[in-house]
Amino acid sequence: MSKSPTPADDAGLRSVRAVYEKLGRDDPLYAALSRNALRGNRWDPEAFFENGRQEIRGVVAYVAERGLRLRHDRALDFGCAVGRLTQALANHFREVVGVDIAVSMVERARGFNLHGDRVTYVANPAPDLGLFEAESFDFVYSNKVLQHIPPQHQLHYMREFVRVLRPGGVAVFQTRNGPLVRPRTLRALLYTLNRRHFRRFAQRVRGRPAYEMHFVARTSVAAAVASAGGRIVDITDMSRGKPDKSLRYCVVR
Repeated sequence: MSKSPTPADDAGLRSVRAVYEKLGRDDPLYAALSRNALRGNRWDPEAFFENGRQEIRGVVAYVAERGLRLRHDRALDFGCAVGRLTQALANHFREVVGVDIAVSMVERARGFNLHGDRVTYVANPAPDLGLFEAESFDFVYSNKVLQHIPPQHQLHYMREFVRVLRPGGVAVFQTRNGPLVRPRTLRALLYTLNRRHFRRFAQRVRGRPAYEMHFVARTSVAAAVASAGGRIVDITDMSRGKPDKSLRYCVVR
C-alpha cells in the first residue's frame, strides 16, 4: 500500500486516536508498554521509565555502531504516549519533543516530565507532521507505534520523518513487515476488513483494548523513504518467534 492518505482515509486514524484517548485516561502506562501482568495501572513508574532509559541507551549505541555521527541537539519521539522514551532521550539530547495522537496521553506525559522546558509534549491528530518545520531535528525515534496505524498513514509519517530531519540526521523506527498489499485490490479490501474491523471486534470480545495491528512491506518502506530523500542504512529483525515479522529501520538524510 503506497498511496498517500486522503481525507476519506482519516476515519482510520480517528479510530486509532479514540482508542488511545481512552487508554490515556484509563491505563496509560500499560498502553505505552503492554505487559499483561501489569494491566490495570500496576506499572511502577520508576521501573517503567527505567525501561525507557535502557532502551534509549541501546538505540544510541546501535546508531554509533553503524558508524553514524549523531548530533545531540534536538530529537523527536513519535508516538510518545506518557513519555517513557521522551524522558530518556533528554539524557542524550539538548532538546526533545514528544508528539502523540492522543491529548490524554500528552497531558499525562507533562505530569511525568522531569526536564523542565528542555522537553516539550505536543498533541497532533493530523495525518502528517506539518506542525514541525523541515530540517528541524537531528534524530527521530519511534518504537511499537507505527504498527498500530493504517499502512497508508505509516508510509506518509515515514516520509515526514525524513522531511523533518536535518541533513545528516538519523531516524530509527520500527514497524511490522508483511506481504505487499496493492491499493484498490480484493486483497486490500480483505486486509482492511481483517486489520481494522475484525481485529477490533475480537479484542473487545476478549476484554482487551481494541487497538489495531498493521504491517507494511519492506519494499514499500524503502520506496517511501527514498521518495522523501532518505536512505536506509540498516534493517534489524526485532521479531520474537517468526523471523522478519518486526523490523527496525535506520534511515539517514
